[in-house]
Amino acid sequence: MPVTPEFPISSVARDFAANSPTATSAQARQTTTFETRRGTITFGLPGGTTSVEHLTVNSNRFSYGTVLQGKVDSALQNVEPFFTDPTGLYYKAFNSELKDLTSNNSEDALCIETFLVMSEKDWYNRLHKVKMGKRASRARPASIFQTPQRRQGSVVSIFNENVESAAVPDNSAEQYLLKEQYKPPTGLKKLLLRRARQWPFYSFLLAFGQIIAANSYQVTLISGQVGQSAGKLYAIASIYLVTSILWWTLFRTLKSIYVLSIPFGFYGLAFLLLGIAPYVKGLSRTWVQNVATGLYATASSSGAFYFSLNFGSEGSVPVATWSFRACVIQGTQQIYVTVLWLWGNHLTRLNAQGIAAFTWQTYRPVLTGVTIPIAVMMWAIGIILFLGLPDYYRQQPGQVPSFYASIGRRKIILWFFVAVILQNYFLSAPFGRNWQYLWSSQHAPNYSIILLVLCFFVLVWALILLILARLSVHHSWIIPIAAIGLGCPRWCQILWATSGMGTWVPWAGGPVAGALTGRVLWLWLGVLDAVQGVGFGMILLQTLTRFHVTFTLVAAQVLGSVSTMVARATAPDRDGPGTVFPNLVLFGGEGLRTVGWWTGLLFQIVICLGFLKFFRKEQLQKP
Repeated sequence: MPVTPEFPISSVARDFAANSPTATSAQARQTTTFETRRGTITFGLPGGTTSVEHLTVNSNRFSYGTVLQGKVDSALQNVEPFFTDPTGLYYKAFNSELKDLTSNNSEDALCIETFLVMSEKDWYNRLHKVKMGKRASRARPASIFQTPQRRQGSVVSIFNENVESAAVPDNSAEQYLLKEQYKPPTGLKKLLLRRARQWPFYSFLLAFGQIIAANSYQVTLISGQVGQSAGKLYAIASIYLVTSILWWTLFRTLKSIYVLSIPFGFYGLAFLLLGIAPYVKGLSRTWVQNVATGLYATASSSGAFYFSLNFGSEGSVPVATWSFRACVIQGTQQIYVTVLWLWGNHLTRLNAQGIAAFTWQTYRPVLTGVTIPIAVMMWAIGIILFLGLPDYYRQQPGQVPSFYASIGRRKIILWFFVAVILQNYFLSAPFGRNWQYLWSSQHAPNYSIILLVLCFFVLVWALILLILARLSVHHSWIIPIAAIGLGCPRWCQILWATSGMGTWVPWAGGPVAGALTGRVLWLWLGVLDAVQGVGFGMILLQTLTRFHVTFTLVAAQVLGSVSTMVARATAPDRDGPGTVFPNLVLFGGEGLRTVGWWTGLLFQIVICLGFLKFFRKEQLQKP
């Protein structure tokens, strides 16, 4: 019999061919017959028809409704919607503009790639408004629905204003594929989902968690101690290593809200102990501060989760947006660490003047008035995150079959581990001496260095951020490739700061000018190092899933802790610059002939070459 359009012949044929086929080919290869228990299906008959004989099939056997069996809370129904233009709105808008298509506007205003990116962004913005309980038709018109006259200095809109008036029907939930039982968030959840320039409020709190987890050494600066003994470093690194594994176990066992909120409880306890430490006498004060350091290290070992899990409630986000966010967070983190080292320099000068830092804290408990409110703030942030994070962070973690076995096949992950080991081994020991250089000048006043810090870490950083964000719109690979091309700015910065070459710069014109010139070069190298850090992070984001990124960063923390402890015990620069960072001004060619110099330098260059090879191989959009 002839096949009618209503008969599901394609699915039936696939089912029978996969289960019990006895296919035969005609001599002229014009027909193929499948004999089954239910009948015979013959394809390729003369005239291009298909014959089905004695076949009875229940076409609804595997229907969507049969699988759900009337359930309304199935996991199949709770999938986050994604952009497919279900109502044809964007197709119609683009089609209406094609009458004005020319060879000029086909590359900008009517470029299909630009149109899809802008449409997807607009659709997710409207979805966000609908999920917040608003009607998208009442919302402010999106940027892609504005006329070219309104959009100056950007890609010309391809939509007419009359599309906006009919953009969203009254049944908003149906258009955006939301289930009938969907209820908009209320209270604290709704507040944290509100946005400030495309940043949900909860993302600011998670970014804050990433910033304060910059380095576990910073708590020793807050507690009034400058420098770390080998024993204390081993203790902190061991705590950091063990708790990183514990946080990962918690992440794979419980909902993400726990791994994102509990660390703020440890932060609060650490600052609370620092606040009461000045009132404790004798050796007990040191132990209180040591416990506070351990608590801070425990909390800061969760920093990887704040990076990889941020902005989880959003849909598809362009690379340019990710680049902008990463640069903002990284720049803020740089300023935070700089301020902490300014405090450390202040303590160093107090000790040089014969004023013990502990004595100063005991008789002037200003530290208590600062740390206690900070502790309360940390606890409040933890409670807010636990109660107000979106539903994305309240999902029970699922199983990922053969996940750990698959890590060995991802070359970019393995090379990232190699990079972490090499960088920590050669560059972790002089980390403190490198930062002390910034504030150690006896000639340049602190206010001048503060102005330089603001100039580089705010103005110069903002300019670089703007340039990279604009280039990333059409070239998503630009930041990773730029980071690879920078080479080894951190190695150069440490060489300049710790070898003694940056201490005296006579050609600058005087003691003050020389000190400021040395700090300018140091800050510029610091900016380049921050750009490289963002670039390496973008490599992970562009080649791995969010889950893989989380594991990679946590595993890197573990390997970095081990490498740091090994470096403190065996690295050639563990007690000073040594042969790894020789003073080329004093030793000249003799310094270039040392094995440590070439070993450290070549390993840093090899890191970039490896990233270039594996990123070029694994990324989706080739440069």
